[in-house]
Amino acid sequence: MQDWKEVEKRIKSKLTPQHRGILTYHGNARRKIVSNDGQIIRMWTGKNNTKPIKPITYQMIKYAFDRLRGGCIFNSPYFRLSYEREYRNGSCRYSMVGGILVELKLATRHRIGKKSCYYVPIWA
Repeated sequence: MQDWKEVEKRIKSKLTPQHRGILTYHGNARRKIVSNDGQIIRMWTGKNNTKPIKPITYQMIKYAFDRLRGGCIFNSPYFRLSYEREYRNGSCRYSMVGGILVELKLATRHRIGKKSCYYVPIWA
């Protein structure tokens, strides 16, 4: 299992605007990465990247990674506990964080119905 420093390096080097994008919670489209400054990743949102750009922080990703590393799932209610304001301003931030974990092969995405999903650590 990787530690956070290794994951952080991979995020900085691999998840750039040249990347193919991060899977949406549906798993059938990708969000384009606009920028990654080593602290904040900005991505287009909405179907076909038609809605405003939203940021997620490395701290949000670490929060989810720590949950997975602890052997737990990462789900929307858990994310909302610590990022209520950000969630209210764009619930897609939850799936953006989860999508990064999937892209880095740290988690798998599991759909719940048509409008939700959760993430499970790969090593579980």
